[in-house]
Parts: sequence; C-alpha cells; structure tokens
Amino acid sequence: MSPYLGKHTKKSHCYPPMNRDHRRIIHELAQVYGIESVSYDNEPKRNVVITAVKGKSICPSNTLTSVLDKEMQSRPPPPIPHYKQTDKSSGNSGLSKPLKEEPVIDYFDVQD
Repeated sequence: MSPYLGKHTKKSHCYPPMNRDHRRIIHELAQVYGIESVSYDNEPKRNVVITAVKGKSICPSNTLTSVLDKEMQSRPPPPIPHYKQTDKSSGNSGLSKPLKEEPVIDYFDVQD
C-alpha cells in the first residue's frame, strides 16, 4: 500500500508535454511500480497521465536518484594513460632512456 495515497483510493499526476522517448521511460517505470499510465493529445503536445491505485501500486523502497548515485559511485576510475618509450637502443636489460619532455608554451609570456 502506498503511503502517499492516504484516504484516497487513487492519485493522478499529469506530466507536461514531452517527446516519445521520455514518455516511454515514464510508461516503463509506471509498469514496474504497478501504476497506470496513459498518453493523451497529439504531437507536439502529447503528454502522460499516471495514476497510482491503492492496493495495486507499490512505493519503491529506494528513490531513483539514490540508485543512480550508487551506480555512479561503483564505476571503476578511468584508466591511467601510459606513454610508450621509443628509444630501445641502449642495452640496459630492457630499460630505456626517459622520453624527452616537450617544452611548455606559455602564450601569456610575451617578450619584446
């Protein structure tokens, strides 16, 4: 039973007009939570109305935002770039000379 319904048996919400992809997301989420969803009007004013029904609709234990936050935190860090060393002429057991660093150009250091 949804705590948001209180004494009422149904509660509806009308979303503003949106594109087909956004409406599809609302319909899919409504299905997961047992909420009725219907699209109304013609493009470009097509919108979705959802209706929660007491005893049929369920209230999620986690918010969608908390699930997304958790998912974003569990991703591994991006890979660390490695630079190839091209000078293999020295015979130091596979060790090579460090790469020559490129000079840093300071465009604000103007010399007359």
